Amino acid sequence: MSLKFIRYTAMALIVALFMFPVYWVLTTSLKTPLEAFAKPPALIFRPTFENYQELFSGTDFARLTLNSIIAAVGNTVISIILGTTAAWGMSRYRIGGNWLFIGVLSIRFLPVTSIVIPLFLLFVQFRLIDTFATLPLAYLVFSLPFVIWMMRAYIDGIPYEIEESAMVDGASRLAVIWRIVIPLAAPGLVPTIIFCFIFAWNELVFATVLTRVTARTAVVGLTAFASTSEDAIRWGLISAAAMVVMSPPMILAFLLRRHLAGGLTIGAIKH
Repeated sequence: MSLKFIRYTAMALIVALFMFPVYWVLTTSLKTPLEAFAKPPALIFRPTFENYQELFSGTDFARLTLNSIIAAVGNTVISIILGTTAAWGMSRYRIGGNWLFIGVLSIRFLPVTSIVIPLFLLFVQFRLIDTFATLPLAYLVFSLPFVIWMMRAYIDGIPYEIEESAMVDGASRLAVIWRIVIPLAAPGLVPTIIFCFIFAWNELVFATVLTRVTARTAVVGLTAFASTSEDAIRWGLISAAAMVVMSPPMILAFLLRRHLAGGLTIGAIKH
């Protein structure tokens, strides 16, 4: 038995282990209530999309999904614009030195519960609770330090002489950032965007505390699909909602997996 065969067999078993919960949720979402409660579980069945039809026609989950898209995309755009600009300043001019960089990065490691209450009180004062601006702004607490950390490492690898040449030709600093630095740092920008989007899409604590009805996200709404009866839980409906919530990050990560691999190694770069 070759070493290569053993390696691929082990990899297949690991993938199967981690993908089994996804398979179970997917198959449950395609079963009728009777099949979902069958013992032993029905391995062969006729798939039905009744759960998905009820999810989008009989509930407000479509609106919650749209709210999640607004929160995730809004936070990602703001984080990339502010974080990349800050990372460029820290990289080129060493603003605040390494102490500022470490201080900004350390915010990322604070417990969510230590931040959400002060944010709640602040948003109450500005009347931002349960608005579409709430979550994109709140998520900056964690996404912005992450963007600065990722993008500074990539910008450090871009020769400063290229920017100097552009400024000699009359380009402003802002033009240098968006016309030269951003295109050259694209290999780091793509995984940074992916990680920001996935974080904002999956976040639960901020979305639970800072929203009520208008801006509530799909992750929060997922917990509301349990049956109100005492003897039954709508596992098919819950599984369908779970598949909708899981799909965008999984599809995005799969399509851009090569860029993700590069982003995971960025922490090895020393400053």
